[in-house]
Amino acid sequence: MSMQLKKLSIALALGLALAQGAQAQDGEERFKLSGFGTLGIAHSSEDKADVTPDFQVDRGVGASDAVSGRLDSRIGVQLNAGFSDNFSGVVQAVSEYAVTKSYRPELTLAHVKYRFSSAFSARLGRISAPLYMLSEYQRVGYAMPWARPPQEVYNYLLPMDGIEGQYNITAGETVIGIQGFYGRIDSEKADVNAMRGMAVTVDKGASSFRVSHILGRVQYVTADIDALFNTYRNLPIPALAAAAARLDPRDMDGSFSGIGYSYDPGDWFLRSEIIRADYAPSISGKTTSGYASVGYRHGSLTPSLTVAHVDVRGQEMPGALDPFGLLNGAVASNNANRHSYSAALRWDVRDNVAIKFQASRVQNHSGSFGSLDNLQPGFQPGRGYNLLSASVDFVF
Repeated sequence: MSMQLKKLSIALALGLALAQGAQAQDGEERFKLSGFGTLGIAHSSEDKADVTPDFQVDRGVGASDAVSGRLDSRIGVQLNAGFSDNFSGVVQAVSEYAVTKSYRPELTLAHVKYRFSSAFSARLGRISAPLYMLSEYQRVGYAMPWARPPQEVYNYLLPMDGIEGQYNITAGETVIGIQGFYGRIDSEKADVNAMRGMAVTVDKGASSFRVSHILGRVQYVTADIDALFNTYRNLPIPALAAAAARLDPRDMDGSFSGIGYSYDPGDWFLRSEIIRADYAPSISGKTTSGYASVGYRHGSLTPSLTVAHVDVRGQEMPGALDPFGLLNGAVASNNANRHSYSAALRWDVRDNVAIKFQASRVQNHSGSFGSLDNLQPGFQPGRGYNLLSASVDFVF
C-alpha cells in the first residue's frame, strides 16, 4: 500500500503536469531545464572506519578508500514547467553515491504546485522532506559556503511523497511563512509513515528564522537489526526480551524538531541550526545536534569557520541482563557524541562555478563511534580524525 501510494502521488503529479502542458499555448517559456553538480574529493585520517554521505550509506571515505569522491560528488538535472501563472511543476533527478552502493540516478523531486492566491499555494507529489532550513537546496553545493553542510545536523537526504501547503503573511518588511505538510518517506532502510508537521519561517531584511516540528511512525530496518532483534525478542529471558522490545527501532513513534537562524547582510553571514530527533527509548535514542558558522565575503573569496556538536542519549543498555553482549554492543555503537571544527574557503571563479577547500577536525567523545560506518578491526571509539576536502560546485 505504501509503495502504491508513493507511485500514485508521483504519477498524479506528473500526469497533471503533462496534462496541463498539453493544453499550454505556444510562444512562452514554459519549460526550463537547469542543473547543478559537485566534483569533490575528500580524505579522512581515520583508516578504520568510513565517513559517509548520510546515515543510510555504509561507504564513504576512510577505511574503504583514503581519498574518495563518494562524500560530495553528485550531478542533478531539473525541469521546471510553468503551465500558467498559477500552475507549475518540477521534476528533478540526481546521481550521487547512495544506499544502493552506486551512483544510480534517483527521482528526488516530482511535484506540481498550484497558487490559489498571492498568499497561499500547495504542492503535491515528491518534495524535499522539510526538515531543515537548507532542505530545499541541501544537495546544491553551489548554494552553500562550505564543501558540504555540517554533517552533525544535515545527515538526512530524503524526499517526502505527500502534500504541502504554504501560507504567507506580509506585515510591513516582515514575511511570515506557515508551512504544513503530510506524507511519507520510503527509503531503503528508513520509512516514515503518517509524517506530518508544521514549520514557520520569519524573514525580515537580512534575518531569517525558522522553527519546525514533525511527527511520524518510523521504521529503521537493516539485515543486522532484523537478526539482532528477532533473536533477542524471542529469548526465553522475559526481562531481556522486554529490553529488546523497548530498544527495537523497526516500528516506533518519532519526532523531529528544528530551530534555525541566519543573518546575511551581504559582506558576511552567520548561520546556526539546532535539531532534535527523538526516537527514545529505541536504540536510535534522542539526538540533539547543532552548529554555528560565520563567514566573510571579500571579493570572490569567502572564508568561514564552523563549530558543530552532537549529543545522543535516551538509550538504556540492558547491562547485566545481556549475557551475550550483542545488544549492549549495539546500543554502544549508536553513541555518536562528538564535536567538530571546520575552516572552509569558497572561491567564486565564475558566475556559476565555485571552488572550495575545507579542513575539519572531528573529535569523537569518549566511547563514541561518531556515526562512522564500515568499521574495521582495530577501530577505536572515541578517537578523533581529520577530514580534508576539495570540490568544484557548478550550476547550469
